[in-house]
Amino acid sequence: MKKILVVTYYWPPSGGPGVQRWLKFVKYLRRSGFGAVVVTVDPEKASYPVFDHSLEKEIPEGTEVHRTNSFEPLRIFSSFFKKEKVPYAGIPDRDKMSLAGKISLYIRANFFIPDARKGWNRYAFRECCRIIEQEKITAVITSSPPHSTQLTGLRLKQKYGIRWIADLRDPWTDIYYYHKLHHSERAKRKDLAYELSVLENADHILVTSNRTAKQYSAKSAAVAGKIHVIPNGFDEDDFQTEAPASPGKFTVTFIGTINEQFGIGKFVAAVKNAQRSLPSVPFEVKFVGQTDRAVENLLRSELGEMLVMPGYVSHKESVEEMRKAQLLLLVIPQGPNQGTVPGKTFEYLAAQRSIICLAPEGSSAADIIRSCEAGRSFVHDDQKGMEEYIVSLAKEWQAKGDLKINNGNFRQYSRRSQAEILAGLISGATPKT
Repeated sequence: MKKILVVTYYWPPSGGPGVQRWLKFVKYLRRSGFGAVVVTVDPEKASYPVFDHSLEKEIPEGTEVHRTNSFEPLRIFSSFFKKEKVPYAGIPDRDKMSLAGKISLYIRANFFIPDARKGWNRYAFRECCRIIEQEKITAVITSSPPHSTQLTGLRLKQKYGIRWIADLRDPWTDIYYYHKLHHSERAKRKDLAYELSVLENADHILVTSNRTAKQYSAKSAAVAGKIHVIPNGFDEDDFQTEAPASPGKFTVTFIGTINEQFGIGKFVAAVKNAQRSLPSVPFEVKFVGQTDRAVENLLRSELGEMLVMPGYVSHKESVEEMRKAQLLLLVIPQGPNQGTVPGKTFEYLAAQRSIICLAPEGSSAADIIRSCEAGRSFVHDDQKGMEEYIVSLAKEWQAKGDLKINNGNFRQYSRRSQAEILAGLISGATPKT
């Protein structure tokens, strides 16, 4: 079995969506003859937003995992600003932040370029060098965010001339909340320079949507011909068991992290009005995961007894929640986010439940849902359209008792088939001298 080096900050016991892509790639690459040597951060030193120890059981047997030290300013800030942690997913409204929060945000944006997890780099680089020299590895894959991880790949490329694949799961300087970080001009120029250097020096660049590929391609002519779209997906093994029983209610479920920038006010109003117009239908609205204070206040004040908020759950439990729902909510934050396709999109599809998607016009996520005939997409302020769609589904559920989608269009996004594509890319890559 040929060994490849995978460098990723997010790895079990980290929870959340960031860990899924490479945990599943590592699993299925083994079936194509590639054994991954994983370099990641020691969880005792990491700044993970959430933990999911159940994912440790999914690491393929025989996988070499090397965990390193790290310098984590996020942990230091947390000790000083217990209520105002440096954000890890989106940026809260600056006007609503305390003075401590504004200070921490300024420090994060201007002293830790490209991000506050860059303190891991020197430890990761040192361990990668040791492994490359000891194992004679000829290909390395770096996955981000955090985008600072890509700088480790850049240094390895410069030192060894190794074949380097940069997996950029999200936009870098085009991420929807980037302008809210309030970088100084100097910090912004430095960040843009890092981004461009990674794009121009990597041998291959992986992204998760066509629109994100266009964003990166527009930054340099050197990107042409080496950028590849391999979307996120679902693991067939996670959906082998029989779907859990429905709770006997018309359940609308959101899975994941959500904050004020997602703009769900009109959706909440649409659900509330739909329930009022159908008093004979028992409604339940679930927000499973992490919810910021502003969104939680909105949900509790508007949805009342309909609302269920179990908090963060394991990945296995989140899949069960998807499969119990009758309607799944997917939200792309407001702003220039047409290329954003959350990883859970594909698990929503595999759950075979209808999806209601809130997204900017021309969204890649909306295109995928449409092509799979798996639901409807609306711009964030189309309350009337959302309400009509929810009412129609609730009536159908009342008549049929279940709304399972049986067309099978989702199968094209299996992790197994995506790993086969990646294996082909790795196989065709020979080291450059």
